Parts: sequence; structure tokens; C-alpha cells
Amino acid sequence: MYKVVEVPNDILRVTCEPVTKFDKKLRQTVDRLFDTMYEYDGVGVAAPQVNLNQRLAVVHTDDETGPLVLINPEIIETSGREVGLEGCLSIPGEFGFVERHESIVVKNQDVKGRTHTIQASGFFARAIQHEMDHLDGVLFTDKLAVPNPGKDKRIVFMGTPTFAVSVLERLLEEGYNVVGVVSQPDKPVGRKRELKPTPVKECALRHGIPVLQPEKVRTDYADILELKPDLIVTAAYGQIVPTALLEAPPHGAINVHASLLPKYRGGAPIHQAILDGESETGVTIMYMVDKLDAGDMIANTIVPIEETDTVGSLFDKLAVAGSDLLIRTLPAFLEGWIEAVPQDERDVTFAPNISREREQIDWTMNGESIYNHIRGMNPFPTAYSTLDGERVKLFMGEKTTGSGQPGEVVRLEEDGFVVATGNDVAIKVTDLQPAGKKRMDGATFMRGAGQKLRIGDRLGGTHERT
Repeated sequence: MYKVVEVPNDILRVTCEPVTKFDKKLRQTVDRLFDTMYEYDGVGVAAPQVNLNQRLAVVHTDDETGPLVLINPEIIETSGREVGLEGCLSIPGEFGFVERHESIVVKNQDVKGRTHTIQASGFFARAIQHEMDHLDGVLFTDKLAVPNPGKDKRIVFMGTPTFAVSVLERLLEEGYNVVGVVSQPDKPVGRKRELKPTPVKECALRHGIPVLQPEKVRTDYADILELKPDLIVTAAYGQIVPTALLEAPPHGAINVHASLLPKYRGGAPIHQAILDGESETGVTIMYMVDKLDAGDMIANTIVPIEETDTVGSLFDKLAVAGSDLLIRTLPAFLEGWIEAVPQDERDVTFAPNISREREQIDWTMNGESIYNHIRGMNPFPTAYSTLDGERVKLFMGEKTTGSGQPGEVVRLEEDGFVVATGNDVAIKVTDLQPAGKKRMDGATFMRGAGQKLRIGDRLGGTHERT
């Protein structure tokens, strides 16, 4: 099996050289191409897609036409034109409408060098033409016939936080017809308790889009129905939407959820993925149902979690990944090309909203878990502990060595202090906010208030000295 190369890659823009040797090596190459196509779940793969400069490709659309080897192919007859949706293993997750010949006759050689003619029509003909384009350095994205199908669909967008803003902005950038936005009611913030609009509302108003803010969408949705949506798109809206509203649009209602469902249903999937020490998460687009994040899955994309990622950095990555996934998915979805997949209830896990109690660090946990806890609360709602009876917020730390009683300060360094945990992985505090002070890095703290700190002081309990 080969590894499929993805754009951008120079080999995908090469006009390939003719095959001249019909030998055992060629047959082995053909076998590996078929293995690669089946492994990647494709219907065709061309030599340049596996970094080979040869006029060679394989196609297998169904058992009726059978597996086909294309060697030095040439189209000698055509008839009819039709537009159809295409994707490509070298451009994963992207789809577009391309105009092709409806029927073709191809002059082709087999693995022994013998010349044959092949008649093909419909999807079989489309697949052959797609692979032959690869042999000339042409991608399907170069030939898009309908760059933005679905522009005329009336879309109502439902969302509230910054994550949802990225999705809404992309819909507007791509020219989709967003006729209304639904967001949570404005809430009072700050000491003056002034009403502040949600980020999604602010975005909608900038674009001149009407905004609805029902207190309880379960009962107050008549105004949304009056917008006559063809499709409802939601992203972190914050309320369960009633079935009557979900079923009203012809294309239903879909949700952009920041996890790889069925894992991490609920309101804090980004936090929970980091808290659990996951190495990857992602975004799932699913049908909405009148049950928390339980709808059939339409598409998903994986996003790696780096060792230093926080909720803030992962939030940004997933916002981009989610908006990209939606834009890639909508054309095929609106044409009815995507078959949704039910979630496996056996694999369901939940990510409930972060309670106040969960913000506090338990120093008896192992160091790895505490490290994940700190970055899994950064920048919001923020992990905290207590020192000398006062709360201190911890925004970031480093894993290091050190042992002692859980919560005990075991080392003082120029750029932070080291705290013992429930195992031999200690935490060096490098970004914090003491009570009544501004947020600061560890070095600044150690030059100021940290000068009072002593080895043996305890976090999360009484202030002790040795």
C-alpha cells in the first residue's frame, strides 16, 4: 500500500510520463494502487497521488463495471454533459460540482501492453475522467461548475459564544443566505451589571442580520418559523431546540459540535478533552434531535491536542476546523449526497458544564492530571488553589520532578515555584494571579510577592512553614 499525498504537493501538478515497460514491477505497482484505493475507501487513485510520475491509474466504482486499470488512457469519443458532485483522496473532506462528459469511449492499455477500448457512462465515466485529469496535473477543484450550491437556501443560524461566531462568519463569507440569527438573551456583566450582547448577536448586527433572543426557545419559536428557513445551523447555542422547530425546515437542523461524537456530549467538550488528557479531539456535524447531542452524524474532522494546548488555543483550532468542515460539507449535504450515521450509544460520554467546585485543584491527584486540570481551565473559568488562606488563580504550569506532601512548595526558582502532587511529577507554577493582583508570569511573581514564599508552604490548605 502507498501513502496518498495531499495538496499542496508538486507531483499533483505534473503531466505524467507514459508507461513504457509492461513488466512484473508494473503489475506490482498496480496491485499496490488497488490496495491503497481500498484502504482509503476511494473509487479511484492515480499514480501521481502516490508520488509516481506515470500515466497509470485504477478505478473501481462497483462490481458491475469491475476493477479497471488505466494505462496511457486516451478519450476518443464523448457524448452528453452532466454536473455531479466529486471529492478527492488528495483533497480530503472537500467536495465540489464538476461538469463532465456523460458517456465516454477510452483507448487504454492493460498490464501486458495490449490496447483495448472501454465504454463508460454515468458515475463510472466520471470516475475515469477524474483519474485521467490527475495524469495531466489537473484537480477537480480546477473545474468546479457550481462553486457554491445552496446559495439560495434560507438559513437560520443559532449560536451564542465566540466559537459560533467563526461558523457564522464563514457562512457569510461563502455567500450563504443567512436570513436570521437566534442567540441567547443578553446578560448583565461586570460590577455595574450592564447588559452585554452575545458575541454571535454582535456579529449578526455588524452584518445587518435580524436577531431573535427567546428566553425559552422550547416554547417561544414562532418568530423563528416565520423566517421560513430551509435549513437551521446551530453551534453552541445553549438551549435544547424543540422537535417542532427542528423538523420545520426541508433540510432539517444540523449542529456543529466540538468533539468527536459520541464522545463528549454536553456543554464543555473542549474543557473535558484536555482535562482527560486526550491526544486528539475534533468537530462533528450532526442532525439535531430533541436530546442532548444525540443526532445522527453527518461529517467529522480530527484535531490533534498538543501537550501545551489550553482551552483557549484548542477553542481557536476547533472554531476554524468546525467552520471549515461545515463549508466543505454543506454542498454535498444540501444535494442529499451524504448518508448520516447513527451514534453508537455504547460509546457515549458526557462533558457537563464546569461547576465552581471543579475549578479547584486537588493536589492529591497525580501531576499529569493536575497539569491537564490547569490547562483545561485556561483561560476560562480558570483553575485555582489557596495560599495562606487566599485564593490564587493558576493559568499555566510545567511538569517537573519533585516530591513532598501534596500541595507542598518543594522548590523555589527564578521563574516560578514547584509544588508537590500525589506522585513524583511536580508542577512548576509559571503563570498565575494572586488575590487582589493582576495576572503575571512566574518570574514576575518570584521577584515580588513570591519573595515571601518558603519551601514547605502549602497550597490548598493551611499555610505551613518547616
